[in-house]
Amino acid sequence: MSSHLLRQPWMTTGPVQRLLSALGSPDVDVRFVGGAVRNAVMGLAVKEIDLATPDIPERVIERLAAAGLKTVPIGIAHGTVMAVVETETFEITTLRQDTACDGRHAVVEFTTDWHEDARRRDFTFNAMSLRADGTLFDDHGGCEDARAGRVRFVGKAEDRIIEDYLRILRLFRFFAWYGRVPLDAETLEACRKHAAGLTQLSAERVQQEVAKLLGAPSPAQALKDMKETGVLAQILPEAEGIAILDRLLALEKEANPARPQDWLRRMAALLPMGSVDDVAARLKLSNNDRDRLQTLAASEPLLDDHTDPLRLRRALYHLGASLVTERVLLAWARRPAHELSAPWRALLEVAAQWIPRSFPATGADVLALGVSPGPAVGRILAAAEEWWIGAGFEPDKVAVRERMRYLIESQKGNGSGGGPEPFVL
Repeated sequence: MSSHLLRQPWMTTGPVQRLLSALGSPDVDVRFVGGAVRNAVMGLAVKEIDLATPDIPERVIERLAAAGLKTVPIGIAHGTVMAVVETETFEITTLRQDTACDGRHAVVEFTTDWHEDARRRDFTFNAMSLRADGTLFDDHGGCEDARAGRVRFVGKAEDRIIEDYLRILRLFRFFAWYGRVPLDAETLEACRKHAAGLTQLSAERVQQEVAKLLGAPSPAQALKDMKETGVLAQILPEAEGIAILDRLLALEKEANPARPQDWLRRMAALLPMGSVDDVAARLKLSNNDRDRLQTLAASEPLLDDHTDPLRLRRALYHLGASLVTERVLLAWARRPAHELSAPWRALLEVAAQWIPRSFPATGADVLALGVSPGPAVGRILAAAEEWWIGAGFEPDKVAVRERMRYLIESQKGNGSGGGPEPFVL
């Protein structure tokens, strides 16, 4: 075991100090654990603060209640209690050791031994702990691994994977986010050997891990390793577009470095046309995520480097600038890298300058022109709207009303010779 000093501003905030006091620190050896410690070592922002304590959950709840703090027993069987301090939430977990594992769930018993608790954690940089006085405890070389960008299991990779197959996906997810050193051969071989164990995971857990992985700054290498080890075939066999994703990642940075790292946009790059429904069903995507993925992966409206202004206006009006921008990036990523970039940049520029428009008419305006309620109202309104889009959104309410009157009169004269082609109701 090694120890260092590490002091961070987030350790001294009012809510954190109040929580530490409630948990009995410094008389009780309460420490920060998990992602907060890892990120602090790596110099990254700390978003969620988790703590561990040798006290059993019931004692933790007693202490928090005595301090007037609200508690939520979110995982009491495994020793986890949520504390609400002012507007912040914290998870406090009793030190544990695994007594049995079946590849997904562990039977745990509580302990007061920090070394046992560190031994059961998945990766070395997740096994560190940090006291409030800044003393950093590191049994497994996690500090050095974190700073080097090395994702390494605590102990033997195969042993840790057999305990919980979810760790395979967590490995690649953490590698996508933090890895700068390639995963070692032994670890990759263990993933290959036990990839079939991923079928034991729930669709929801797989979806969560895929979403987090694809939300990483540079997930392509992780996906390549997943494909090479057979892991990707187990959870997302449709993912054929890693090269397209690679290209998309470069375009995202080039077009707008501040663009959010949207996992659904990246998923759309991976998937071939027509596979969205199967993927959405298997991963149990929400209706909103499924619909958005379908829109991102759709072949229509076609947006490419030959898109004419009218088609682009129509797409911007119906889809919005954000979705059109994403569709353009995806279409560009699917084309050869040596193609001229100017046409694609022009499309992105138009989308960036787009100002949303509102059609200056409603069904009530059609009814006011004497059309009886029914399907004809919607068809007239839609035809007038398409005319308005084609006219560059310039016609005002009066002009649109005249266009609808014209469409109605044209229908009345349907079948008469000469004149414009009638509008079919």
